Amino acid sequence: MANRFVLNETSYHGAGAITEIATEAIGRGFKKAFVCSDPDLIKFGVTKKVTDVLDNTGLAYEIYSNIKPNPTIENVQSGVAAFKAAEADYIIAIGGGSSMDTAKGVGIVIANPDFADIRSLEGVAPTKNKSVPIFAVPTTAGIPADLKDIVKPEDIPFLAQSAYDDACRPGNPKETSVEDITKLYESLI
Repeated sequence: MANRFVLNETSYHGAGAITEIATEAIGRGFKKAFVCSDPDLIKFGVTKKVTDVLDNTGLAYEIYSNIKPNPTIENVQSGVAAFKAAEADYIIAIGGGSSMDTAKGVGIVIANPDFADIRSLEGVAPTKNKSVPIFAVPTTAGIPADLKDIVKPEDIPFLAQSAYDDACRPGNPKETSVEDITKLYESLI
């Protein structure tokens, strides 16, 4: 059973948390997801666990997987173009730091076209608009995202924290859940 709590936004944890993506998307009136996931997560079937939820509820989506470790400016720029072409209205980021960073970069540039050069986002950028809504499904433990100063936890409307129970590759530690949620909220401090 998924557990739900609300701090700055909504967060689900535990077995079944990813099924709540549909509940939240429908409740918020979203029409089409832009699913950011790296090629390995697609290959290992992790992304399918989320897209199955979308398929089962009739929610439209498009997958973007031009994501590399330590994503490049080109990854974000091509993601922005793909988001526009998909006519999506929210993002689902599945994976580790690379997927999350790419999704956050795409979300902030879509909402703030003045920052399309990406480099201007370095440090604390004076963006005017919140990111496109991002649902985060972290699957790995890792280093905190470089964009945490730009996209705050309150800009991420939904966190399906099911890293150990639903969406991670075998072998990831149970502590992944605690680490990922801690990294998300550390930018508040």
